[in-house]
Amino acid sequence: MMRRSLLVLSLSLALTSAAAVEKPGVDAFFDAMAIEAAPGQQSRFVAGDNLAGYFEGFTHDYERGAGYVFKSGTVFGNYMSYVDGVQNERAGGREEVLPFGHRVAYANGSAEELVLLSKKHALALRVSSAKPARLALKPLLKTAGAVSFKDSVVIVAPGQGATQFMALAASAPFDLEDGLLLRTKAPESAFTVVAAFGATADEAAQRARVLAAGDPIGDERRATHAALTASYLATSDREYDKALNWAKAASRLFVVEEYGAGIWAGLPWFRENWGRDTFIALPGTLLVSGQFQDARAVLANFARFQNLKQPRDKDYGRIPNRVSPDEIIYNTVDGTPWMLREAYEYIRYTGDQAFAREMYKLAVPYFEGAIANYVDADGLLTHAASDTWMDARVENPTHQPWSDRGPRANDIQALWYTALDTGAWLAEQAGDTRRAAEWRALANKARASFLRLFWDGGTMADRLRADGSRDTRIRPNQLILATIPFDDFLPGPVQAHVTKNAVSRLLYPYGIASLSQDDPYFHPRHENPGFHHKDAAYHNGTIWGWNAGFTVTALNRFGYQDLSWQLTQNLGRQILGLGIDGTLGSMSENLDALPHENGRLKPSGTFAQSWSVAEYARNGYQDYVGFRPDLPNDTLGFEPALPTQWSRFGALLPFGAGEQLAVDFARAKSGQRWTFTLRGTQPRTLRMAWLNPDKSRSQTSFRLAPGKPVTLSLGTRRAALDGRKLAVREARPSYADTIGTLHFVQPRAYRPEDFPMLRGQDTLRGIIERHEYR
Repeated sequence: MMRRSLLVLSLSLALTSAAAVEKPGVDAFFDAMAIEAAPGQQSRFVAGDNLAGYFEGFTHDYERGAGYVFKSGTVFGNYMSYVDGVQNERAGGREEVLPFGHRVAYANGSAEELVLLSKKHALALRVSSAKPARLALKPLLKTAGAVSFKDSVVIVAPGQGATQFMALAASAPFDLEDGLLLRTKAPESAFTVVAAFGATADEAAQRARVLAAGDPIGDERRATHAALTASYLATSDREYDKALNWAKAASRLFVVEEYGAGIWAGLPWFRENWGRDTFIALPGTLLVSGQFQDARAVLANFARFQNLKQPRDKDYGRIPNRVSPDEIIYNTVDGTPWMLREAYEYIRYTGDQAFAREMYKLAVPYFEGAIANYVDADGLLTHAASDTWMDARVENPTHQPWSDRGPRANDIQALWYTALDTGAWLAEQAGDTRRAAEWRALANKARASFLRLFWDGGTMADRLRADGSRDTRIRPNQLILATIPFDDFLPGPVQAHVTKNAVSRLLYPYGIASLSQDDPYFHPRHENPGFHHKDAAYHNGTIWGWNAGFTVTALNRFGYQDLSWQLTQNLGRQILGLGIDGTLGSMSENLDALPHENGRLKPSGTFAQSWSVAEYARNGYQDYVGFRPDLPNDTLGFEPALPTQWSRFGALLPFGAGEQLAVDFARAKSGQRWTFTLRGTQPRTLRMAWLNPDKSRSQTSFRLAPGKPVTLSLGTRRAALDGRKLAVREARPSYADTIGTLHFVQPRAYRPEDFPMLRGQDTLRGIIERHEYR
């Protein structure tokens, strides 16, 4: 504990100088990140190998958890450690969870740890002791075939349900004892065993030998540190910093190579590359973290699965909804618009003009297919009832939607507009002025039609029904209208109304609901089998973690960051430890809309969800710090919304080809002080749009030279660079009079008789099957 206290003190002192933007060393970083499980606490933790597998364990436990999971079957489940023949009892140890596994310290001065090795198809186990002893490790297997021991390597043949061989090699000579226990021949201070996997015994053995001969655990710590600190943010709130770093680590877990470069959607069920999920998660997973090569690889991999079938079918030009070994399906209307948006965002971060040409090749068939098959007379994009992200269907012969959003949903139109606008830009880069003009004209038509058909001056429709009538259920999708486009899809006053309407009716302190609790179709709990199938509630009240991302974006855009900050802090507490039901260091897919007894939050859906943690990470860099580079226009853009509680922060912000911007921020009596140091080879324009006390935004810009720190002083509608006054203009007026004061929604008490959907069995299903859903 003394070491931890000194670490916190040193990090706090670092915030008092420009050195705050220098990232901490490996040990200090992971000591600060470690999540300690209380004695006896059995909570899930996960780590990923960034290939095709993950490890699931539970703290203070040997039997719970799936172990090291592959689609080819699970062999390794857990392990035990021994010192001089005495087993370390994990239930009595001090256990900490880390991004790559865990470590447990014991009263006898020994410690054990498990580290899943990224891109190695292997894991490492280590037991250490304060004084030399006969140390031993015992893998606990889920299934096993024949065991052999030759040339200092143990080979375990595949057992029932598995196809992979497991090889065990160690850092010191050992004896193999009954029960697959590996014990050092002589007293040692530390003993490491590598469990490696392969399609053949020789492949697994060679992998295990090479890894055991090196420093696999140290190498993994250093590589993970490098990945997690390629971008870096340290604020005056240490708990937030810890949650942010965990969100980045949890996001990284899902980056895999199983079907080519991709991002899994969630664990344990969604271990495929899903188009929509991938590109919602991409900016928080790979862009704000500076993993630009991985981002390009993910985009390029999905592009190769584009539907280019001849003769053309209804899905011509789309990228898949899901890529798996069994099938490639295209039943999503928004997957390709999300991909185009993120391709453009990747180009804005990196300036990769060559990739713009590749994405133009994808855009042409996409727009040809969409315009031929789905665009209506108003220029809007039509779609099936369950082809948006709210895609649950009733398990009946006709697969009716649980929450019908066809044939024109509001979020789809915002994404369609953004896709057209992006496509026009890509066409311009390719010199195709004809298509650029056509797509931009269609974008403008869609925007005008949308405002006329969806907005009545006070309420935004969630969708237009087939008969053209407006469905005005209060759902969070309307916030996408104010946050997804790169420019304004809606006029500012309409965005302000939309933000007020959605937040005032849907936002609880712990997340935003998928339907207002005052709606007759509202389901207060996700899994409630006494009343309904869980999919009835999936998009009809249940909270989705990723929706908090665009909620924070909307609130911060209009200067309500202190409210969004309360939400972010609560989400951070979910990441760092949501009771016995949560996953330490990650976020679930869903939460029940209404708390359980004593305010307990109940997670549901997947126990670790990619876009949930990715959006948390994205908010930190893009919405609080406000960094949004635009390298095609040679601009480093900032639109910050700093919580009042942040007195200081330091950040390292990657962009371009190995460039980085170091930022040191502090509040001053007269306003704000920003110090920027450009680490690169060429000057850049920095554009700052900051909030004034009345929630308007002012803007200024200046040139940054590499290696020369400059200090920007900001006050109400005034700016100075190193003491020199800068020209200032209005970037956005205040909409505080429109939005007013915002508060979290007070969740209703859970009394089944108070909710129409709980006054019978399968009430919503009956409404749907009688064709009474409106």
